[in-house]
Amino acid sequence: MGNRFSRLRWLGAGSCVLLLAGCVSRVVPPEPDSLTKPVDVYLLDHGRHSSLVLPREEGGVVRYSYGEWRWYVEGRRHLPTGAMAMLWPTKSGLGRGVYPAIDTLEQFHRLAPEGLTDVYPFPVEAGRVLALRRRLDGHFERADVEPMSSDEFGLEFVPYPRGYSAIHQSNLVVARWLRALDVEVHGSPWFSRWRVATR
Repeated sequence: MGNRFSRLRWLGAGSCVLLLAGCVSRVVPPEPDSLTKPVDVYLLDHGRHSSLVLPREEGGVVRYSYGEWRWYVEGRRHLPTGAMAMLWPTKSGLGRGVYPAIDTLEQFHRLAPEGLTDVYPFPVEAGRVLALRRRLDGHFERADVEPMSSDEFGLEFVPYPRGYSAIHQSNLVVARWLRALDVEVHGSPWFSRWRVATR
């Protein structure tokens, strides 16, 4: 009975993964005409994970990313580590990279050493960008440890208060950041399959 239940559980989990694999997440930015002070933000697709680039008032951009601490930050990419992160919450990290000299799409390869599959630019309200940046930067200001640098990703990481899990992974967190910018996100971005549409 126990073996049968275990097989059914893994079959159900596998079916969910296959269903998610076919899902495309539709990103719908606000209408440009509805924005008082529009600024461009950039959704970066790195293949299996994504990150978000926001403009800085003083020039340049800042990139934010989220991931499982051992896998993403420490580079311990083993099957048990990945399986554990999917089964129950594990330690997570928030990454940030500040690039004062980068302000064009042609330069974006410099802020993503892990590579880029696609870059999706779209306008949002400047006030919302500022509010999101302050919220994310607050994690770095409140951190009681020195940020850990990652040459692989070109980011500095601090621990994030909520653990990493199958329902709180990198692409889902980026989707939450997009919604904070008044960007609609439809479908599941679990596998970083994005498509930008218009309202």
